[in-house]
Formats: sequence, structure tokens, C-alpha cells
Amino acid sequence: MKKPVLHVIITVLFFTACERVIDVDLNVAAAALVVEGRILKDAPAFVELHETSSYFTPDTQRCVCSALVLIRENDGPADTLEQIAPGKFRSNIIYGKEGSNYTLEILYRDQVFSAESFLGPEPQIYSLTQRTFASFGDFGDSSSFGFGDGLLDSLPSFLFTNIYDDPDTENYYRFEYYVNGEMRTGRYFVSDDENAEEDTLKYSPGPTALFDPGDTVTVCVYAIDSGVHDYFDMLNDALSSNSFFSSTPYNPHSNISNGALGYFSAMSSACLSTVIVFTPFIPGIGGQ
Repeated sequence: MKKPVLHVIITVLFFTACERVIDVDLNVAAAALVVEGRILKDAPAFVELHETSSYFTPDTQRCVCSALVLIRENDGPADTLEQIAPGKFRSNIIYGKEGSNYTLEILYRDQVFSAESFLGPEPQIYSLTQRTFASFGDFGDSSSFGFGDGLLDSLPSFLFTNIYDDPDTENYYRFEYYVNGEMRTGRYFVSDDENAEEDTLKYSPGPTALFDPGDTVTVCVYAIDSGVHDYFDMLNDALSSNSFFSSTPYNPHSNISNGALGYFSAMSSACLSTVIVFTPFIPGIGGQ
């Protein structure tokens, strides 16, 4: 036997003798039910269901088409939602009513998933007020600058939504922004009333949602309960997490039982529109 061949055989035998089995947990999570359920004031209950896939195909979602979905208003009889499209269910009987509590039950694969949500009073929007980006640097009227005519006039603006907030109750809100007819996406805008002054909450999403002169902006405010607020607040944190600045990404805590993901929310809402214009900020006049 030639030496090179002998060396190969000895090497193979050596590593084979030293080999041991190592179990590596690849965290192949079982499929989970994902729920997007909502019931708006004066609108029918609507629930969309799908199922997550494994770790190796995270972008794949499977339709949940064989579930039984029930909605109950207060202590009334349960309504079985009709499947109007694959994985999409709608009530033909129960419409959102202010002051009512709603219970969702989903029967799927011999499991029961449930959630509750209260439909609170409709938000009251006093006004939408603008403040230019320049005013936050105490720049004031941009005409006083020698570089470029109206340079600061083209800077974006912050938009404050001024709403009535009952000081005797804890209130939670979700905000949606539509710019020239298109919804502003990328994050979820939610707030509690911790920063309310007397009976008014002035909310702005800050630099995460700036608006340009000429934009037509519609703000929709939804009154939500604490569980839904916490879900979207944690969802924002999870969506913005990364390996450099945040802890390991996690699933937001859902208000749906039995390990389901997603949310169920009863909501009332109000909307108001405005056109963004450049208004020079003069300290002490019209400031926020």
C-alpha cells in the first residue's frame, strides 16, 4: 500500500473515532395562528386569519380557511362570521356599538383562541396645528437668512393633533396618517394620555412623520383599549430592533389567548384633514 493512501485512511479513521453527535437546536418553531380582528363603530366585525410558517421560510404565510370564528356582544348570543374570502371573515349581524364589550372566539385545529375588547367613546378632534421644522431650532422667519430665498420655507412640518381627553379615565389612542390619499406606513402611531394637559392631548409623531408644504394630510384617531395599545407599542419596538442597537427581536404580547399572534380591537374613530403650508414661527405667537 502506498504511503499517501495509508495516510488518508489513518486520517479518516482518526476523525471518525473522535466524532460525537451534537444536537443543535435550530428553533424550528411550530406554525402559529395570526389574527387581525377589528370591529369599528357602526361597522361589521371583521377578522383575518393566517398561519406562520417555519423558521426556514419566514416570509411564507398559509391561509386559515377551516376555522370557526365567533363574535359576541356583551352577554348576547354568538354570531358565526361568514368567510367572504380565503381566511377573511365578516359578521352580517354584529356592528360596532359605543360602550359595548366584544368577545372573539376562534376554533381551529382543536384549539380555542379568545380575546376581548371594549369599544370606547368616539375621539373628539379639536384641531390640527402645524409647526415648521425650522421653528424647533429657533430659526423663526426664514426671510432673515442670507442664504437662499425661502430656503427654510421648503422644510417639512410637524403636525399636532389636538383631541379632547377625559381626565377621569385612562385613554389610549392609535393614529393613522394619509398623505395626498395614501396611508403613511412604516410604523404604528399610538399614544396614551400621560402627556395630556387638563382635558387636551396634543399628539405629534415627531420626526417619524413629517409633512411637506402642499401636502393634504388626513389624520384618523382611533380610541383603543390598553391591551391593543401595548401590542402596537411593542410591535413598533420589535420592527425597529436590530442586532446593533436592540435586544433580540420578539413577538409582541397579543391580547389573544393560547399563543396566537396578532390582535383583536374594538374601536371608534374620528378623522380631520388639513393642507400643510409654511407659516413662519414667531416665539410667543401660535407656538406649540
